[in-house]
Amino acid sequence: MKILKIVAKNLKLFSNSLEIDFTTTQRVRNDKSEMLYKISPQIYQNNAIAFIGINASGKTSTLKVISFIMQMINNEPINKIDNNIILNNLTKEDKVVFDIYFAHLNSIYKLETTIQNKSVDEVENKFIITNEKLWQKSIKSIKTKKSIFDFINLEPIQQRKGNEEFLPDDVSIMISLNKKNNTTIYFQDLINWTNVNFIRILGDFPQELITFLDHSIESLYFNINKEDKDVEIQLKFKNKEEILINSPFELENYLSSGTIKGINVFINTMMVLEKGGYLIIDEIENHFNKELASTLIRFFMNHKVNKKGAVILLSTHYPELLDEFERNDNIYITKNYGEISVENLSKILKRNDIKKSEVYQSGYLEGTTPSYESFIKFKKALIRFGE
Repeated sequence: MKILKIVAKNLKLFSNSLEIDFTTTQRVRNDKSEMLYKISPQIYQNNAIAFIGINASGKTSTLKVISFIMQMINNEPINKIDNNIILNNLTKEDKVVFDIYFAHLNSIYKLETTIQNKSVDEVENKFIITNEKLWQKSIKSIKTKKSIFDFINLEPIQQRKGNEEFLPDDVSIMISLNKKNNTTIYFQDLINWTNVNFIRILGDFPQELITFLDHSIESLYFNINKEDKDVEIQLKFKNKEEILINSPFELENYLSSGTIKGINVFINTMMVLEKGGYLIIDEIENHFNKELASTLIRFFMNHKVNKKGAVILLSTHYPELLDEFERNDNIYITKNYGEISVENLSKILKRNDIKKSEVYQSGYLEGTTPSYESFIKFKKALIRFGE
């Protein structure tokens, strides 16, 4: 299953509808050189999608919306999804609508899901799905790019009636399609691990990965006793005695934060690449140097490495990382003036051959650099502080 586009309407955090297109909107010259994944003759998927903006511009919130939608169409009850925080502040009159377009086998689907807050008090939210429809059409019927998301004059193949006996009111009707086709979306969400840095997956990691992250490490092994769940870690640096460690938390005393994050991120990357799934990572540069972050992005853009069309969705403060992207339609600019706006770079910048980092830093895009007025005020505050 490949997600093609998501549209979120009436979320309180966002000024307008949030629209994230996983497919190319600009002309495709050569899918091999542009590192795209071909779903059909008219549908090409961007394998790396970046969200960039200044602090508190809405990057994390945008990633949480994407994560929420993936979990919802993977049959998770919406009240148990961690990222349902995106639905906070909904009144009983509010209706949030998600339009989700995805491809599976020889069909294109559209799922329209309406969510409301039906809590009986103000202490605990209770979100329910009040309306839902699912459409399907043959992928062969698509003749132009514009027709990919056109479901006008088609009758839904399934509709929520409100009296389903065996379907909880916070679970999507996608559960029946998933059971029928034996499908789920494979994804790894690292959003909540941005500021937590210890090894979260235990196992024998490829030695090539360990050496890539830290060439001074000769070996790293985990001996796990499944019965009592004890862990013994064997760590050996080159030309040093082997070190025995009894807890993964102690590794931070021996490994750099970049190495620990690298193990977490690249192991998840390997699993996502194997499945052709999705990796969601917030602030990719956190604990990483620029070259490591660039390497991760390049893996998803390499046809030999990324054979199944896996997708990385990342946020960053580093404008230099934008120069890894040959296209503009896989970059989104986030801004926050009381409400979040998310705009695709291709709608602002038509040429792909301009260095994106320079455009971003120049202030041409507006709101992508701290304002001169705020800079002056802060400068004056520093002067007063030193008096």
